[in-house]
Amino acid sequence: MNTNDAKEYLSKRQIPQLFESMLTGLMFHRPEDPLLFLESCLQKTRELGGVGGVAWDTFITPDRRPLPPISAPQAKKAAGKLEGASGPGPGPYRRYERLPPIQAQFSIESDSDMTESSGLIQEYDVFDPNKPRPHIIFVIGGPGSGKGTQTLKMATHYDFECVSVGEILRTQLLHHATTDRKWELIAQIIANGELAPQETTIEELKHQFMKKQDVKGFIVDGFPREIAQAFTFEEQIGSPDLVILLACSNQQLRQRLEKRAAQQGRPDDNTHAIEKRLETFKHNITLIAKYYQERGLVVRIDADRGEDDIFTDISAVVQERLFPNDKDAVKGEHACVGASEQQLPSTS
Repeated sequence: MNTNDAKEYLSKRQIPQLFESMLTGLMFHRPEDPLLFLESCLQKTRELGGVGGVAWDTFITPDRRPLPPISAPQAKKAAGKLEGASGPGPGPYRRYERLPPIQAQFSIESDSDMTESSGLIQEYDVFDPNKPRPHIIFVIGGPGSGKGTQTLKMATHYDFECVSVGEILRTQLLHHATTDRKWELIAQIIANGELAPQETTIEELKHQFMKKQDVKGFIVDGFPREIAQAFTFEEQIGSPDLVILLACSNQQLRQRLEKRAAQQGRPDDNTHAIEKRLETFKHNITLIAKYYQERGLVVRIDADRGEDDIFTDISAVVQERLFPNDKDAVKGEHACVGASEQQLPSTS
């Protein structure tokens, strides 16, 4: 079999598509037993009817299998009283009944311990369902790509609320890292160049959204930073209206971060953390960009240029996507949550 025959064989049977999906699943889950994981992927492929039923994210999207129906006797028992309980029953089951807090030991070794300690992400309406939802724009890019600067410019120009995930977390660390075990461990995670637990990040975002229910829109700086955050945001809050990807070379990112470290002394700008953050960004950005590209939401902007040139391109995109019928979008000034109005950071 020559090269062309091999290519034709693989293409006809959609093998590259299968391998891409399985590799994506491996990178996302990082299982302890990769062989067992790949075997489960192949089994799922058979259940889907073959390779034709496999998409790039098949093995990272959680299964949503319907629960078995409740039989009549079980339903009556649930509506009355709990088996073995004394006194009157609790009445009909309520989906959002508050659960008691989960007590768990913390460990810096893995994010799973942080996940256990914070419990499940609670489901509740972040925005008033009877009102139009404010616009939501995500600004993503490598550390030092200029996310913070461009987010503030956009918020001022369009009279949107700026939400800086990094600044919110750093503010929480400043106030709680010395007195709260959870935030002490998160401080160690961030100082090591890793991402804060997604449950913490999502909850902080929700709180900021709920504080400003009547704004025209939100511009979120530095979110999502991994594909799981994108999935959770979609399920818990909804889809963003636009995702702006600031594309910047690794050399430029390193130079900007080293300059910022000398000027601002941020704890996550140390040499080890810089390399770790660049590695983490490179690992995660492909899946995030592809996820939003398939939904027609992501726009790539060349961020190796000056601030004004970058903002000119961003403004054109926002105008086209969010205000196509308004040639003169309303300008205003808004404070950035977690950032100073007096000094715009030169990088994100």
